[in-house]
Amino acid sequence: MVAAENLEALMADLESVLEGGNLNELTMFLSRLSPYEYVEVLERLDVGKRSRVVSCIPLSNLKPILNKLSEDLILELLRVQGIDNMAKVLVEMPSDEVADLLLKIPHKIRTKLANLLPHWKMIEVMSLLKYPSESAGGIMTPQVPIFIYKSTVGEAIKEYTAKNELGMYDKHSYVYVVDENRKFLGWVDVKSFISLSREKLLKDVISKPPATAYVRSHREEVAKTFVKYDLIEIPVLDEDGRLLGAVTIDDVLDVAINEYSEDLLRFGGFIRVIKGRYLTANPISIVRSRLAPLVYLYIMNVVTGWVIASFIGVIERIAVLAAFLPMLSDNSGNVGAQASTFIIRSLAVGEIGPQDIIRVLKKEMIISLTLIALLSPISFLIGALITFTAYMSVTQAVVVGLIVAVALIASTLVTDITGVLLPLLLPRLRIDPVTISAPLITTVGDIITTSTYFVIATSLISVIHF
Repeated sequence: MVAAENLEALMADLESVLEGGNLNELTMFLSRLSPYEYVEVLERLDVGKRSRVVSCIPLSNLKPILNKLSEDLILELLRVQGIDNMAKVLVEMPSDEVADLLLKIPHKIRTKLANLLPHWKMIEVMSLLKYPSESAGGIMTPQVPIFIYKSTVGEAIKEYTAKNELGMYDKHSYVYVVDENRKFLGWVDVKSFISLSREKLLKDVISKPPATAYVRSHREEVAKTFVKYDLIEIPVLDEDGRLLGAVTIDDVLDVAINEYSEDLLRFGGFIRVIKGRYLTANPISIVRSRLAPLVYLYIMNVVTGWVIASFIGVIERIAVLAAFLPMLSDNSGNVGAQASTFIIRSLAVGEIGPQDIIRVLKKEMIISLTLIALLSPISFLIGALITFTAYMSVTQAVVVGLIVAVALIASTLVTDITGVLLPLLLPRLRIDPVTISAPLITTVGDIITTSTYFVIATSLISVIHF
């Protein structure tokens, strides 16, 4: 991430070089940038200027961040620099990063690019592509040091050193030990491994890791395991206990950011999650993602309108009641959104589960009643004051204040419990609780509040004399 002030200066310098039109000067300027500065710069250039810049960037300079580029930028690199040059760079990248990149490009181009990779490289990549991108297998690296348990430490160190110098291993912190059938037996951290007595057998120096991951486990579950056991790496096994690779902490950090981004979008009301970065996202794809939920919520709000219309007689008689509806609706929506956010967060980090529903409800009832005790006197005073100002009648002010306070009590309790129950019950239906978005909770809260408010007003109207 480039600091904002540095980025502005960098963009200004680049614009100046581009206006000069000197290709050599542009190439020299770009050669001084780090890979991460390339990303920030390319995302902020318009299409015409970006093509000129892309043509002057050596693809090898982009290796550390190539798989993190948006689909549009990757396709532009392929168009400008060619598939052949891209293939040469992919050979030198870790196989899990190559798999991530290939998933971002259309099938036809992906096939052409794959055909240009060496056979050994493609075997490694294909072994990863057969697993869902959201699984442990989709984010693991198979390029970790693996040795048979019968080997001596000296034999393993000799092989490890040779392969490590050739770049055959991806980033790793452990050496893995298996039996003849590749079933995982244990590991030893690299620092200890190098300093061990050369005569010892590997089976005598290994230890069991705190946890392992199943290859088809969801990547979010793997991330939770990392947090729970404070890991920096975790072995990935198949259903028979055979070692397939490992997930490292840098992979998990990417997962955590991606999962957080997806959950945030879903909770904001997006049905279709937008992949990639905002600045390079196609505006049409954003419109598609935002339009459907807006139409859905608009239709749901018709129910609120219908409820209000059905109580038009009450509103005509006591017009001041309409003044408090926005306040009550906003309050109930906020209460429901707060409750659902808290529960979804607790579910996400593994603090609670659907089995804790009774405990959660008891706790939330205490919270709701405490909130009601604090909010209802305020709502009564506001309702009474505004009504007295409009009608100059203490009786009418007290009754309307009472209506507002009772409506707030009922709507707060119902929306709070609703906001808690929905995220807890949805996992039982195999639905992601994050789909209970803040806009949806607010809309449900509006319907509940409007109905409650006018039913209470109708019940108490007989004591009001206008």
